[in-house]
Amino acid sequence: MKCMQSVQQGKTGRILTFLNGVIIFGFSASLVLIPQAHWWFGLAALVSAFLAGSVLAGYKKYPFVLTGDDYKLVGALVLFGSVWWWNVLDSGSLPWVADEGFHHLYLWPFIAAFFLLSARVFTPSPHWLWIGVCCGALGAGMIAIYERVVIGQSRADNGINAIPFGNLSLLLSAISLIAAIYYIQKRRQPYYWLVLLAISAAFLGFLASLLSGTRGGWVSIPFIIALLAPATKNLITPKARNLTIVFIVLTIIVAIAYPPSGVWLRLVSIFDDAYRYFVNNDANNSLGTRLEMWRAGWVMFIENPVFGVGEKSIQKLLPLLISEEIAYERGVVFPQLHSDIIDTLARRGLLGVISLVLLYAAFALVFIKKMLQENYQLHSRLLAVSGMMVIVAFFDFGLTQSMFRDLRGFSGFLGFSVAIWACSGHRPRTQS
Repeated sequence: MKCMQSVQQGKTGRILTFLNGVIIFGFSASLVLIPQAHWWFGLAALVSAFLAGSVLAGYKKYPFVLTGDDYKLVGALVLFGSVWWWNVLDSGSLPWVADEGFHHLYLWPFIAAFFLLSARVFTPSPHWLWIGVCCGALGAGMIAIYERVVIGQSRADNGINAIPFGNLSLLLSAISLIAAIYYIQKRRQPYYWLVLLAISAAFLGFLASLLSGTRGGWVSIPFIIALLAPATKNLITPKARNLTIVFIVLTIIVAIAYPPSGVWLRLVSIFDDAYRYFVNNDANNSLGTRLEMWRAGWVMFIENPVFGVGEKSIQKLLPLLISEEIAYERGVVFPQLHSDIIDTLARRGLLGVISLVLLYAAFALVFIKKMLQENYQLHSRLLAVSGMMVIVAFFDFGLTQSMFRDLRGFSGFLGFSVAIWACSGHRPRTQS
Protein backbone atom coordinates (compact mmCIF):
# COMPACT_ATOMS: atom_id res chain seq x y z
CA MET A 1 0.00 0.00 0.00
CA LYS A 2 1.33 3.38 -0.96
CA CYS A 3 1.07 6.37 1.29
CA MET A 4 -0.14 9.73 0.00
CA GLN A 5 3.36 11.18 0.04
CA SER A 6 4.69 8.45 -2.23
CA VAL A 7 1.79 9.04 -4.64
CA GLN A 8 2.48 12.77 -4.77
CA GLN A 9 6.23 12.39 -5.19
CA GLY A 10 6.08 9.52 -7.65
CA LYS A 11 6.50 10.08 -11.38
CA THR A 12 2.77 10.34 -12.06
CA GLY A 13 2.27 12.67 -9.11
CA ARG A 14 5.07 14.96 -10.24
CA ILE A 15 3.62 15.08 -13.75
CA LEU A 16 0.17 16.04 -12.43
CA THR A 17 1.69 18.67 -10.13
CA PHE A 18 3.61 20.11 -13.09
CA LEU A 19 0.45 20.06 -15.24
CA ASN A 20 -1.53 21.93 -12.57
CA GLY A 21 1.26 24.50 -12.33
CA VAL A 22 1.25 25.05 -16.11
CA ILE A 23 -2.54 25.46 -16.08
CA ILE A 24 -2.39 28.04 -13.28
CA PHE A 25 0.46 29.92 -14.97
CA GLY A 26 -1.20 29.91 -18.39
CA PHE A 27 -4.57 30.99 -17.04
CA SER A 28 -3.12 33.83 -14.97
CA ALA A 29 -0.88 35.09 -17.77
CA SER A 30 -3.41 35.00 -20.60
CA LEU A 31 -6.82 35.74 -19.05
CA VAL A 32 -6.96 39.40 -20.19
CA LEU A 33 -4.49 39.01 -23.06
CA ILE A 34 -6.10 36.24 -25.17
CA PRO A 35 -9.91 36.35 -25.56
CA GLN A 36 -10.40 32.54 -25.61
CA ALA A 37 -7.77 31.66 -22.99
CA HIS A 38 -10.33 31.11 -20.23
CA TRP A 39 -11.94 28.36 -22.30
CA TRP A 40 -8.64 26.60 -23.12
CA PHE A 41 -7.43 26.47 -19.53
CA GLY A 42 -10.88 25.66 -18.16
CA LEU A 43 -10.91 22.57 -20.34
CA ALA A 44 -7.32 21.77 -19.32
CA ALA A 45 -8.30 22.06 -15.65
CA LEU A 46 -11.16 19.61 -16.18
CA VAL A 47 -8.84 17.12 -17.91
CA SER A 48 -6.30 17.46 -15.10
CA ALA A 49 -8.98 16.82 -12.49
CA PHE A 50 -10.13 13.66 -14.25
CA LEU A 51 -6.55 12.41 -14.57
CA ALA A 52 -5.94 13.04 -10.86
CA GLY A 53 -9.16 11.26 -9.96
CA SER A 54 -8.16 8.29 -12.10
CA VAL A 55 -4.78 8.06 -10.38
CA LEU A 56 -6.23 8.27 -6.88
CA ALA A 57 -8.97 5.76 -7.67
CA GLY A 58 -6.28 3.12 -8.12
CA TYR A 59 -5.36 3.26 -4.43
CA LYS A 60 -7.82 1.70 -2.01
CA LYS A 61 -6.40 3.22 1.16
CA TYR A 62 -4.09 6.13 1.84
CA PRO A 63 -3.92 9.06 4.28
CA PHE A 64 -6.09 11.67 2.56
CA VAL A 65 -4.73 15.20 2.43
CA LEU A 66 -7.93 17.19 1.96
CA THR A 67 -9.18 19.26 4.90
CA GLY A 68 -12.52 20.45 6.15
CA ASP A 69 -11.88 23.82 4.51
CA ASP A 70 -11.47 22.11 1.15
CA TYR A 71 -14.85 20.44 1.50
CA LYS A 72 -16.48 23.72 2.54
CA LEU A 73 -15.20 25.43 -0.59
CA VAL A 74 -16.27 22.54 -2.80
CA GLY A 75 -19.69 22.62 -1.15
CA ALA A 76 -20.07 26.36 -1.75
CA LEU A 77 -19.06 25.98 -5.42
CA VAL A 78 -21.42 23.03 -5.96
CA LEU A 79 -24.31 24.83 -4.23
CA PHE A 80 -23.86 27.96 -6.33
CA GLY A 81 -23.61 25.95 -9.54
CA SER A 82 -26.58 23.73 -8.62
CA VAL A 83 -28.91 26.66 -7.92
CA TRP A 84 -27.94 28.24 -11.22
CA TRP A 85 -28.28 24.91 -13.06
CA TRP A 86 -31.75 24.31 -11.61
CA ASN A 87 -32.77 27.83 -12.68
CA VAL A 88 -31.53 27.20 -16.22
CA LEU A 89 -33.41 23.90 -16.46
CA ASP A 90 -36.56 25.45 -15.01
CA SER A 91 -36.54 28.40 -17.42
CA GLY A 92 -35.34 26.37 -20.41
CA SER A 93 -32.72 28.93 -21.45
CA LEU A 94 -28.94 29.13 -21.25
CA PRO A 95 -27.20 32.25 -19.85
CA TRP A 96 -26.76 34.90 -22.54
CA VAL A 97 -23.54 36.95 -22.63
CA ALA A 98 -23.33 40.17 -24.65
CA ASP A 99 -21.60 39.72 -28.03
CA GLU A 100 -20.66 36.17 -26.97
CA GLY A 101 -23.92 34.22 -27.32
CA PHE A 102 -25.26 31.48 -25.06
CA HIS A 103 -22.83 29.82 -22.64
CA HIS A 104 -22.86 27.07 -20.01
CA LEU A 105 -21.73 29.40 -17.21
CA TYR A 106 -23.65 27.37 -14.62
CA LEU A 107 -21.29 24.43 -15.17
CA TRP A 108 -18.12 26.38 -14.43
CA PRO A 109 -18.38 26.17 -10.61
CA PHE A 110 -18.35 22.36 -10.90
CA ILE A 111 -15.18 22.47 -13.01
CA ALA A 112 -13.61 24.79 -10.42
CA ALA A 113 -14.58 22.36 -7.63
CA PHE A 114 -13.03 19.39 -9.46
CA PHE A 115 -9.83 21.30 -10.12
CA LEU A 116 -9.65 22.49 -6.51
CA LEU A 117 -9.63 18.88 -5.32
CA SER A 118 -6.99 17.93 -7.88
CA ALA A 119 -4.73 20.90 -7.17
CA ARG A 120 -4.95 20.43 -3.39
CA VAL A 121 -3.63 16.88 -3.77
CA PHE A 122 -1.10 17.57 -6.51
CA THR A 123 -0.19 21.07 -5.36
CA PRO A 124 2.03 23.25 -7.56
CA SER A 125 4.46 25.86 -6.30
CA PRO A 126 3.05 29.38 -5.87
CA HIS A 127 5.75 30.59 -8.29
CA TRP A 128 3.52 29.36 -11.11
CA LEU A 129 0.75 31.66 -9.95
CA TRP A 130 2.79 34.73 -9.11
CA ILE A 131 4.90 34.72 -12.27
CA GLY A 132 1.80 34.08 -14.37
CA VAL A 133 -0.03 36.97 -12.74
CA CYS A 134 2.96 39.26 -13.30
CA CYS A 135 3.09 38.33 -16.98
CA GLY A 136 -0.64 39.02 -17.30
CA ALA A 137 -0.35 42.43 -15.62
CA LEU A 138 2.65 43.39 -17.78
CA GLY A 139 0.79 42.44 -20.94
CA ALA A 140 -2.34 44.31 -19.88
CA GLY A 141 -0.34 47.47 -19.22
CA MET A 142 1.45 47.37 -22.57
CA ILE A 143 -1.81 46.75 -24.42
CA ALA A 144 -3.50 49.63 -22.60
CA ILE A 145 -0.64 52.03 -23.43
CA TYR A 146 -0.71 50.96 -27.08
CA GLU A 147 -4.47 51.38 -27.39
CA ARG A 148 -4.66 54.74 -25.62
CA VAL A 149 -1.43 56.37 -26.85
CA VAL A 150 -0.79 54.83 -30.27
CA ILE A 151 -4.27 54.00 -31.55
CA GLY A 152 -6.03 56.73 -29.60
CA GLN A 153 -8.96 54.72 -28.26
CA SER A 154 -11.12 56.42 -25.66
CA ARG A 155 -10.81 53.42 -23.31
CA ALA A 156 -8.37 50.49 -23.28
CA ASP A 157 -10.16 47.15 -23.59
CA ASN A 158 -8.08 44.66 -25.67
CA GLY A 159 -11.12 43.86 -27.78
CA ILE A 160 -13.24 42.77 -24.80
CA ASN A 161 -15.50 44.85 -22.59
CA ALA A 162 -13.45 47.68 -21.01
CA ILE A 163 -14.98 47.05 -17.58
CA PRO A 164 -13.75 43.48 -17.00
CA PHE A 165 -10.47 44.38 -18.70
CA GLY A 166 -9.89 47.24 -16.27
CA ASN A 167 -11.13 45.34 -13.22
CA LEU A 168 -9.02 42.26 -13.90
CA SER A 169 -5.97 44.42 -14.66
CA LEU A 170 -6.37 46.09 -11.27
CA LEU A 171 -6.57 42.69 -9.55
CA LEU A 172 -3.51 41.41 -11.43
CA SER A 173 -1.65 44.53 -10.33
CA ALA A 174 -2.55 43.98 -6.66
CA ILE A 175 -1.46 40.33 -6.67
CA SER A 176 1.77 41.31 -8.48
CA LEU A 177 2.52 43.67 -5.62
CA ILE A 178 2.12 40.78 -3.15
CA ALA A 179 4.47 38.73 -5.33
CA ALA A 180 7.02 41.55 -5.15
CA ILE A 181 6.82 41.50 -1.35
CA TYR A 182 7.45 37.75 -1.35
CA TYR A 183 10.48 37.92 -3.63
CA ILE A 184 11.94 40.88 -1.75
CA GLN A 185 12.08 38.68 1.36
CA LYS A 186 14.19 36.07 -0.42
CA ARG A 187 17.19 38.43 -0.52
CA ARG A 188 19.00 36.15 -2.94
CA GLN A 189 20.51 36.93 -6.31
CA PRO A 190 18.21 34.68 -8.43
CA TYR A 191 15.14 36.50 -7.10
CA TYR A 192 16.24 40.06 -7.89
CA TRP A 193 14.93 39.88 -11.44
CA LEU A 194 11.62 38.54 -10.12
CA VAL A 195 11.35 41.55 -7.80
CA LEU A 196 11.83 43.84 -10.81
CA LEU A 197 9.30 41.83 -12.82
CA ALA A 198 6.69 41.97 -10.05
CA ILE A 199 7.10 45.69 -9.35
CA SER A 200 6.92 46.52 -13.07
CA ALA A 201 3.84 44.32 -13.40
CA ALA A 202 2.11 45.99 -10.45
CA PHE A 203 2.69 49.42 -11.99
CA LEU A 204 1.63 48.50 -15.55
CA GLY A 205 -1.41 46.52 -14.41
CA PHE A 206 -2.57 49.47 -12.32
CA LEU A 207 -1.97 51.81 -15.26
CA ALA A 208 -4.06 49.52 -17.48
CA SER A 209 -6.95 49.82 -15.02
CA LEU A 210 -6.72 53.61 -15.07
CA LEU A 211 -6.51 53.78 -18.86
CA SER A 212 -9.55 51.53 -19.17
CA GLY A 213 -11.65 54.18 -17.45
CA THR A 214 -13.37 51.57 -15.27
CA ARG A 215 -14.58 53.78 -12.45
CA GLY A 216 -16.51 51.15 -10.50
CA GLY A 217 -13.39 49.08 -9.93
CA TRP A 218 -11.45 52.03 -8.55
CA VAL A 219 -13.65 52.01 -5.45
CA SER A 220 -11.85 48.82 -4.37
CA ILE A 221 -8.40 50.50 -4.36
CA PRO A 222 -8.57 51.72 -0.70
CA PHE A 223 -9.64 48.25 0.48
CA ILE A 224 -6.87 46.57 -1.48
CA ILE A 225 -4.33 49.00 -0.02
CA ALA A 226 -5.69 48.23 3.46
CA LEU A 227 -4.89 44.54 2.92
CA LEU A 228 -1.23 45.46 2.46
CA ALA A 229 -0.99 45.90 6.25
CA PRO A 230 -1.38 42.18 7.10
CA ALA A 231 0.56 41.26 3.97
CA THR A 232 3.63 43.21 5.06
CA LYS A 233 3.44 42.62 8.82
CA ASN A 234 6.96 41.87 10.09
CA LEU A 235 8.16 41.59 6.49
CA ILE A 236 9.05 45.13 5.51
CA THR A 237 9.63 48.24 7.57
CA PRO A 238 6.83 50.76 8.12
CA LYS A 239 8.89 53.21 6.08
CA ALA A 240 8.96 50.88 3.08
CA ARG A 241 5.24 50.23 3.43
CA ASN A 242 4.48 53.94 3.54
CA LEU A 243 6.68 54.55 0.51
CA THR A 244 4.72 51.91 -1.38
CA ILE A 245 1.42 53.57 -0.51
CA VAL A 246 2.79 56.99 -1.44
CA PHE A 247 3.95 55.58 -4.79
CA ILE A 248 0.46 54.22 -5.50
CA VAL A 249 -1.15 57.55 -4.59
CA LEU A 250 1.32 59.49 -6.75
CA THR A 251 0.60 57.17 -9.68
CA ILE A 252 -3.11 57.92 -9.31
CA ILE A 253 -2.48 61.68 -9.11
CA VAL A 254 -0.24 61.67 -12.18
CA ALA A 255 -2.77 59.64 -14.16
CA ILE A 256 -5.52 62.06 -13.18
CA ALA A 257 -3.44 65.16 -13.93
CA TYR A 258 -2.31 63.89 -17.35
CA PRO A 259 -5.15 64.93 -19.71
CA PRO A 260 -4.61 62.32 -22.47
CA SER A 261 -5.15 59.53 -19.94
CA GLY A 262 -8.84 60.41 -19.76
CA VAL A 263 -9.01 59.51 -16.05
CA TRP A 264 -10.00 63.02 -14.96
CA LEU A 265 -12.85 63.16 -17.47
CA ARG A 266 -14.16 59.80 -16.29
CA LEU A 267 -14.16 61.00 -12.67
CA VAL A 268 -15.82 64.33 -13.44
CA SER A 269 -18.53 62.64 -15.49
CA ILE A 270 -19.77 60.89 -12.33
CA PHE A 271 -21.05 64.19 -10.96
CA ASP A 272 -22.47 65.19 -14.33
CA ASP A 273 -24.33 61.87 -14.61
CA ALA A 274 -25.71 62.22 -11.09
CA TYR A 275 -26.93 65.78 -11.77
CA ARG A 276 -28.61 64.77 -15.02
CA TYR A 277 -30.35 61.82 -13.41
CA PHE A 278 -31.48 63.24 -10.07
CA VAL A 279 -32.13 66.85 -11.14
CA ASN A 280 -33.04 66.66 -14.83
CA ASN A 281 -34.58 63.15 -14.72
CA ASP A 282 -32.26 62.18 -17.60
CA ALA A 283 -31.19 58.54 -17.41
CA ASN A 284 -29.31 58.61 -20.73
CA ASN A 285 -25.89 58.14 -19.11
CA SER A 286 -23.84 55.44 -17.41
CA LEU A 287 -25.06 56.09 -13.86
CA GLY A 288 -28.67 56.70 -14.84
CA THR A 289 -28.91 53.54 -16.91
CA ARG A 290 -27.53 51.46 -14.04
CA LEU A 291 -29.96 52.91 -11.52
CA GLU A 292 -32.88 52.25 -13.85
CA MET A 293 -31.76 48.67 -14.46
CA TRP A 294 -31.42 48.08 -10.72
CA ARG A 295 -34.95 49.38 -10.27
CA ALA A 296 -36.19 47.02 -12.98
CA GLY A 297 -34.32 44.14 -11.34
CA TRP A 298 -35.95 44.89 -8.02
CA VAL A 299 -39.40 44.84 -9.65
CA MET A 300 -38.59 41.40 -11.13
CA PHE A 301 -37.41 40.16 -7.73
CA ILE A 302 -40.66 41.26 -6.08
CA GLU A 303 -42.57 39.23 -8.69
CA ASN A 304 -40.88 35.99 -7.55
CA PRO A 305 -38.72 36.67 -4.47
CA VAL A 306 -37.84 33.07 -3.60
CA PHE A 307 -36.76 31.52 -6.92
CA GLY A 308 -36.52 34.57 -9.21
CA VAL A 309 -38.01 35.01 -12.66
CA GLY A 310 -35.45 32.75 -14.36
CA GLU A 311 -32.78 33.14 -17.00
CA LYS A 312 -35.14 33.49 -19.93
CA SER A 313 -37.58 35.95 -18.39
CA ILE A 314 -35.15 38.86 -17.98
CA GLN A 315 -35.07 39.65 -21.71
CA LYS A 316 -38.87 39.22 -21.90
CA LEU A 317 -39.72 41.37 -18.88
CA LEU A 318 -37.41 44.30 -19.67
CA PRO A 319 -39.34 45.39 -22.80
CA LEU A 320 -42.60 45.01 -20.84
CA LEU A 321 -41.31 47.19 -17.99
CA ILE A 322 -40.10 49.75 -20.53
CA SER A 323 -43.53 49.87 -22.18
CA GLU A 324 -45.07 50.47 -18.75
CA GLU A 325 -42.48 53.23 -18.12
CA ILE A 326 -41.06 51.36 -15.14
CA ALA A 327 -37.65 50.84 -16.75
CA TYR A 328 -35.53 53.03 -19.02
CA GLU A 329 -35.47 52.13 -22.73
CA ARG A 330 -31.66 51.76 -22.94
CA GLY A 331 -31.85 48.83 -20.53
CA VAL A 332 -33.23 46.52 -23.20
CA VAL A 333 -29.84 46.37 -24.98
CA PHE A 334 -28.08 44.88 -21.93
CA PRO A 335 -28.21 41.13 -21.20
CA GLN A 336 -27.37 41.72 -17.52
CA LEU A 337 -28.44 44.19 -14.83
CA HIS A 338 -25.00 45.65 -14.02
CA SER A 339 -24.91 44.28 -10.48
CA ASP A 340 -24.19 40.71 -9.43
CA ILE A 341 -26.52 40.97 -6.44
CA ILE A 342 -29.43 42.61 -8.30
CA ASP A 343 -28.99 40.36 -11.32
CA THR A 344 -28.98 37.26 -9.13
CA LEU A 345 -31.99 38.48 -7.14
CA ALA A 346 -33.96 38.97 -10.34
CA ARG A 347 -32.99 35.66 -11.98
CA ARG A 348 -32.68 33.27 -9.03
CA GLY A 349 -34.31 35.11 -6.12
CA LEU A 350 -33.30 34.79 -2.50
CA LEU A 351 -32.10 31.24 -3.08
CA GLY A 352 -29.63 32.48 -5.66
CA VAL A 353 -28.38 35.35 -3.52
CA ILE A 354 -27.86 33.03 -0.55
CA SER A 355 -25.74 30.74 -2.73
CA LEU A 356 -23.79 33.78 -4.00
CA VAL A 357 -23.14 35.13 -0.48
CA LEU A 358 -22.09 31.69 0.74
CA LEU A 359 -19.63 31.42 -2.15
CA TYR A 360 -18.02 34.74 -1.20
CA ALA A 361 -18.13 33.90 2.51
CA ALA A 362 -16.61 30.42 2.16
CA PHE A 363 -13.51 31.68 0.37
CA ALA A 364 -13.23 34.76 2.59
CA LEU A 365 -13.35 32.70 5.79
CA VAL A 366 -10.66 30.21 4.74
CA PHE A 367 -8.36 33.00 3.59
CA ILE A 368 -8.89 34.97 6.81
CA LYS A 369 -8.19 31.79 8.79
CA LYS A 370 -4.88 31.42 6.95
CA MET A 371 -4.00 35.08 7.56
CA LEU A 372 -4.59 34.74 11.31
CA GLN A 373 -2.59 31.55 11.81
CA GLU A 374 0.42 32.11 14.03
CA ASN A 375 2.47 29.18 12.74
CA TYR A 376 2.47 30.34 9.17
CA GLN A 377 4.75 29.97 6.22
CA LEU A 378 5.58 33.17 4.37
CA HIS A 379 4.09 32.09 1.05
CA SER A 380 0.95 30.79 2.78
CA ARG A 381 0.15 34.10 4.47
CA LEU A 382 0.86 36.17 1.37
CA LEU A 383 -1.33 33.86 -0.69
CA ALA A 384 -4.11 34.26 1.89
CA VAL A 385 -3.86 38.04 1.53
CA SER A 386 -3.94 37.65 -2.26
CA GLY A 387 -7.06 35.52 -1.90
CA MET A 388 -8.75 38.16 0.22
CA MET A 389 -7.88 40.72 -2.46
CA VAL A 390 -9.71 38.56 -5.00
CA ILE A 391 -12.82 38.31 -2.80
CA VAL A 392 -12.87 42.01 -1.84
CA ALA A 393 -12.19 43.14 -5.40
CA PHE A 394 -14.87 40.97 -7.00
CA PHE A 395 -17.44 41.91 -4.39
CA ASP A 396 -16.76 45.56 -5.21
CA PHE A 397 -16.65 44.96 -8.96
CA GLY A 398 -20.00 43.19 -8.71
CA LEU A 399 -21.73 46.21 -7.17
CA THR A 400 -21.83 48.08 -10.49
CA GLN A 401 -21.18 45.31 -13.04
CA SER A 402 -22.41 41.73 -13.32
CA MET A 403 -18.94 40.19 -13.37
CA PHE A 404 -20.42 36.69 -13.01
CA ARG A 405 -22.23 37.24 -16.33
CA ASP A 406 -18.94 37.99 -18.10
CA LEU A 407 -16.77 35.18 -19.45
CA ARG A 408 -13.43 36.64 -18.33
CA GLY A 409 -14.89 38.00 -15.09
CA PHE A 410 -16.54 34.79 -13.86
CA SER A 411 -13.63 32.60 -14.89
CA GLY A 412 -11.28 35.10 -13.22
CA PHE A 413 -13.07 34.80 -9.88
CA LEU A 414 -13.19 31.02 -10.01
CA GLY A 415 -9.69 30.59 -11.41
CA PHE A 416 -7.83 32.96 -9.10
CA SER A 417 -9.64 32.02 -5.89
CA VAL A 418 -9.18 28.28 -6.53
CA ALA A 419 -5.57 28.64 -7.73
CA ILE A 420 -4.57 30.76 -4.72
CA TRP A 421 -6.18 28.34 -2.27
CA ALA A 422 -4.53 25.37 -3.97
CA CYS A 423 -1.06 26.94 -3.95
CA SER A 424 -1.40 27.87 -0.28
CA GLY A 425 -1.11 24.16 0.52
CA HIS A 426 2.27 23.81 -1.18
CA ARG A 427 5.15 22.60 0.95
CA PRO A 428 8.77 22.53 -0.22
CA ARG A 429 10.15 19.03 -0.77
CA THR A 430 12.25 19.25 2.40
CA GLN A 431 9.13 19.98 4.49
CA SER A 432 6.86 17.34 2.92
